[in-house]
This record gives sequence, structure tokens and C-alpha cells, in this order.
Amino acid sequence: MSTITKPNREFLFDNIRGILILLVVLGHALEYFRLENKVGEFLYVFIYLFHMPVFIFISGYFSKNLEKGRRTAVETFLVPYLLLNLFLSVIMLAIGKTEEILILSPGWTLWYLYCMFIWRLMLPDLVKIRYVLLLSFIVGIFSGFLTEFGTYMALARTLGFFPFFLAGYYANSQLIKNLRRIHHSKLISVGIIIFAIATAFFWISHDIPPELLWRDRAFNSFTIPLLQNLLTIIFLYGMGFAFVFVFITLANNKLYWFTPWGQRTLAIYLLHIYLVAPLVQGTEYIENPVLQLIILIGGSLLILYLLSRPKVTTTLQKTLARILHCIMPEKKGDSS
Repeated sequence: MSTITKPNREFLFDNIRGILILLVVLGHALEYFRLENKVGEFLYVFIYLFHMPVFIFISGYFSKNLEKGRRTAVETFLVPYLLLNLFLSVIMLAIGKTEEILILSPGWTLWYLYCMFIWRLMLPDLVKIRYVLLLSFIVGIFSGFLTEFGTYMALARTLGFFPFFLAGYYANSQLIKNLRRIHHSKLISVGIIIFAIATAFFWISHDIPPELLWRDRAFNSFTIPLLQNLLTIIFLYGMGFAFVFVFITLANNKLYWFTPWGQRTLAIYLLHIYLVAPLVQGTEYIENPVLQLIILIGGSLLILYLLSRPKVTTTLQKTLARILHCIMPEKKGDSS
């Protein structure tokens, strides 16, 4: 993984990913709090309107080396996914949260690793398809009609979020510069944020299921009308790309205190669930919702600080490299 001391490094995308990984951790920390608290539900919906779409767009942007992406897909994403998903399943089984060990149904946050494996593996062939970006939107929108798709092998999310990954792959540095030069771009971005805040209020006031934002199940899983479900998915694509614009135009190419978070997102993403889970569990017994929310936010920041330490990143890389060497001796275990 990149280090903050690398010469001539641009910090724009580090800063974007730093904010996004904060939202990832905080969103997961709010998972149960939002069920009983309207403020928590609002924050949860607001975060989930855009954080993973933008995160996946950035992942696609840095997947332009097709052959390397395919060559390293197993070691970078599949092996960590299999190990961590098995570990998580065993823990859930031991504490009585599940009755079976699931290998091909990603647990909690690990769907992203599996999706990245599939996207990196298939991308060199998919980009050869004519109008593949347009087709990805069509498939993503209408995949909700396929009731067989769901959490198994993260199929629903693999299809639903793929347009963001593919759009990121096709985006180039000139496009990023052009977006940042748009007249009144910052004012437009503020307007988008205000609109998203209003959307989150509308969402919770009309009891629209926040689970719809997960993109992990078919339309018939929800009680809302089919047409409304379909239009909501189209709306969410628009919202996701609007926030791609927001982050690109509002982020700065400067070194900040949160920049290291963005340089070590993979380590944070891989490990944060094992710290978020006890944080969530430990705050369930706090009766004061304001105090509970403060602890969840503070705990999320602490988790980011701890997992972004160079020692954690280095230890994780070495551990994965040793495991990978045992499984695939010819591999060097470069999980960067």
C-alpha cells in the first residue's frame, strides 16, 4: 500500500477515500442504533445514499491496469475474503447469531471484497463488449426482478453496483480536471448535498426501507409498489454519480490529518468489522441516545486511527503474504 511519504504523491483521491472510509465505518456503527432512533436513521440513510457508489467509482478508477488487476484479483481480494468470511462465520456461529457457516454468502461488509474479485477478474473481457457501460445500467436496474439473485455470491450487488465501477474505469485524469474546473462547481456540490439531506428526511418520513439502499435483494422483498422500487433504483444511480461530482469538486489535493485513512483503506475495510461489532454491542445498553451516538461516532474515529497506523498495515500485509505463500507458493503476496 502507498505511504504518505511517497515523493510527488497527489493527495486528492487519498482525501476522498479517507472521508469515504470514515463513512463506511460510521455507517456500520449505526447499523442497530438507527433501528430505534430517527436521528440515527437519518444519518444512516444519508450516508448510504452515496458512500459505496463513490467508493466503488474510485475503485474502478484505479483498476485501469487490466492484466495486473486480473492477475492479482485472487491474492488481493478472493483470499482475504475467504479467510475473513470464514473467520466471521465461525464467530457468528459461536455467539449464536447464525446456525451455519456460510462461505459463498458474504458476511456483513465482506461483499465488497467478493465484488471486487469478480469485477477485476471479468473487466478485461467486459470492456470489449460494445456499449458495455449502457448495458451495465440496464442490467443493474432490472436485476431487481431476478428473485434468485441476492446475498449468495453477492450477485445482486455485483450487478447493481457494477455501473459505478465501470464508470470509474472509463474516467480519466482529464475528466477529473474538467469537472474541477466547472464554473460554480462548489456551489453546485453544496446544492447536491442539501438535496441529499432533504432526500434523507423524505426517506425516513415516508418509511421507505433503508435496506433498499443495500442493493442486495429482489424488488419483491419489499412491500412498496414495483414501479416505485424501480424508479428509486434509477434515482439512486443519479444520486451516486452526483456525489462522485461532489467529492471530486470539493476535495483538495493537500495533506490532511485524515489523509492516511485514504491511503490504507483496504486494511481498514478488512479489519474494522471486528472492532465495530464490539463497539455496537457495548453501546446497546446505553439508555441516553445522545450519549450513545457520541460514543459511536467517537469509537468510529478511534477505529480509523488505530487501523490506519503503519504497523497495522504492515502486519496485515505480511500476514496475508505468508498465508498466500502457503496457498500459492509462486505468488509474492503483493496485496497493494
